[in-house]
Amino acid sequence: MKKLLLLALATCFLFSVASAQKVLFFGTVDGSDLAVTIDSDIEVPVWYADSVQAEDGDPIGFMHIPLGSDDFFITSRDSGYFEPIVGAPPPAGWDDISFLPPDGSPPNPAGYTNQSILGFYDTYGGPNDPLIGSVTPAQLATYLMHTANLPDSIGTTQCPFIEGANAANGVTMLGNIDGVQSYNVLDGNLAVVYACIYFSPNNDPVWGPYPDIPECIDAGVEFCFDLSGTDVDVDDDLHILFLSGPGLFTETAGGPGGVAAGTWCGSLAAGTYDLNFELNDGSGGALPLMVTLVVEDIELEIACPSAVPGAEVWVPVRLYTCEFLTGGFEILMSWDPTVLDLIEVVPAARINYGEEYFNVRLDDGCEECPPGGSARIVWIADLNNGVYTPPAAPGSDPIFWMHFQVDYSVPFGVLTNIEFVVEHYSDNTISDETGYVLFWPLLTDGCVNVIDPSTYKGDPNMNGWYYEVADAVLVARRLIYGYIVWSENGTGDDAIQEIAADLNNNGFVDVADLVRFINIINGNINPPKLDPTSEVASFTMPNVVGDEMTVTVSSALDLGGALVSIDHTGIELGEPVAHGMEVLAHDADGVLNLVVFSLEGNTIAAGNADLVTIPVISNNGGTMEFGEVSAADSYGRLLEANASLVAPLPTEFAVMNNYPNPFNAKTMFNFALPENSDVDIRIYSITGQLVETISGHFEAGTHSVTWDAADVASGVYFYKVSAGDFSQTMKMTLLK
Repeated sequence: MKKLLLLALATCFLFSVASAQKVLFFGTVDGSDLAVTIDSDIEVPVWYADSVQAEDGDPIGFMHIPLGSDDFFITSRDSGYFEPIVGAPPPAGWDDISFLPPDGSPPNPAGYTNQSILGFYDTYGGPNDPLIGSVTPAQLATYLMHTANLPDSIGTTQCPFIEGANAANGVTMLGNIDGVQSYNVLDGNLAVVYACIYFSPNNDPVWGPYPDIPECIDAGVEFCFDLSGTDVDVDDDLHILFLSGPGLFTETAGGPGGVAAGTWCGSLAAGTYDLNFELNDGSGGALPLMVTLVVEDIELEIACPSAVPGAEVWVPVRLYTCEFLTGGFEILMSWDPTVLDLIEVVPAARINYGEEYFNVRLDDGCEECPPGGSARIVWIADLNNGVYTPPAAPGSDPIFWMHFQVDYSVPFGVLTNIEFVVEHYSDNTISDETGYVLFWPLLTDGCVNVIDPSTYKGDPNMNGWYYEVADAVLVARRLIYGYIVWSENGTGDDAIQEIAADLNNNGFVDVADLVRFINIINGNINPPKLDPTSEVASFTMPNVVGDEMTVTVSSALDLGGALVSIDHTGIELGEPVAHGMEVLAHDADGVLNLVVFSLEGNTIAAGNADLVTIPVISNNGGTMEFGEVSAADSYGRLLEANASLVAPLPTEFAVMNNYPNPFNAKTMFNFALPENSDVDIRIYSITGQLVETISGHFEAGTHSVTWDAADVASGVYFYKVSAGDFSQTMKMTLLK
């Protein structure tokens, strides 16, 4: 084996390059060998440094490095590449570096293969971070190769790197940024140093896939996961060691053979736990692994919604589990019957709406509870003689709802508790899906808060922040989707939320309330309420359906928002586009609901304006009609509103045939104007004599003008319609 440069001692290495101006290293810069293993990818770092500080600071702008290596120890370099190191500085700018394939021409000894590294610093296309000379070596790149599978080479040191030099591709060379100054091995101002490689007798082991750990684990429920590892050195004594943490690890495979595996299991209390493992091959290879477990309590929780006196309120009861499948539960609850009257208990989707066994018994087994103020709720997922009902899935959704009526006589400010009651060991327990394991979850009591609804005025989302942007968005959605949006929070506060959003106190939520919210949020007006105004907003849309249609609005006041409902049965509409505002749309069952508004407080200027344009995707013989429409001015006052269908405006000037034609005494001239225009209609006899002129100013649209020819003799006449630069002549016949 030919060894050009074997650097055993760092002192010898430093002395050998001390006189060189530039130094290029392959491998290490301290003279040590690269430790590798057989049949593996290896990474050879490439370094550059000045042996003395460069006073002129010439940057290195290109490199050409012919290489050779002994194919006996290196089996593949075509799959490798010369990879620039990303970072700054250096050498972020080296973005034009290529690893050239063998050219077959260098004068290398038999059995050696030549390749070249060619690199350019891209001063135009890359970052402007030239590689400036430095005494401290800087890593240029990584040279990737693959070693041969030669067991006899284990424990030996080899030097497969040789420098290839020939007239065809030049010598190892570095050049500065402008290409004027170069440094190469021929003139002695560049040294290239190649490290040797040492084939280690031991390969490091490798962990198998990271175990599948859920985001949280249920407290008290046994949880297990598997670990595995491999080692190409099949003679190593490979084992997985459990170093620290709760639980028990059992190794199922290990020792010689290259494979180790095992299973950890534990039943833990709530908390966060770090489990530390080590994959050890007994020959110096040791890889650590830490697994983190987040354990949370299984919990039963009663919500605490608000309600007004006399209202009905829905109270959800939730079960919190991470991975646990619930097969059944037995829950005992109590409340004050003078404040709350239980109407019903309704199973939720979480338990498949109670199919097949859901039972509610009032005043059952609670000796300390007031009469009429307790209930035992029992659910079982599956019975042998019924339809299959799956166990309740993990999560935090309600398992059932309690529907109460609040007594009318209850004063504001009463907080009445709804509590879990334990009088027997099985009260408030849940079972797993097998029926063999019973759990006592953490219990969190709930309540109903009887409030004065006026205290929530301006806070329809009931988060404690009044007149904020989330309230405006919620009100906009209320206008589009209806009363159901109040139920999305799951607390049964629907009546309170409706009152909280009704800023103008007219008994319901309308577009004026939305505009009012927006103006308060933007500081344009203060919270006091405004009376409605008698001004009118008129909405129109075409009575003929084309590729698209525009809804227009006309008002004597600036508008802050509008609500429009359109019935479009048989017509498929696209996404509406608002003009200068925002639009929230909901399209279902052939009815399109639109709310046009601006969270920034923008307005629609008084006069005629386009409100929204709606693409028409297809028309299967359908029609479009207005449904509900309403509008509010820029202060949030509700306006009178009406809507009508109109003929669409013409897109170009046109003159249609007069009617009737022929005619006796009277006929109508018909023409279309795309814009407001002065129109002249001139009637001529067949000899060219001007008979009569009709003139006037007309709005954009389609018009008809009547000509009375009672005093004109029978015959053929011509009429010319002129509007601006447009004119057209038509023929007609008068018969008497």
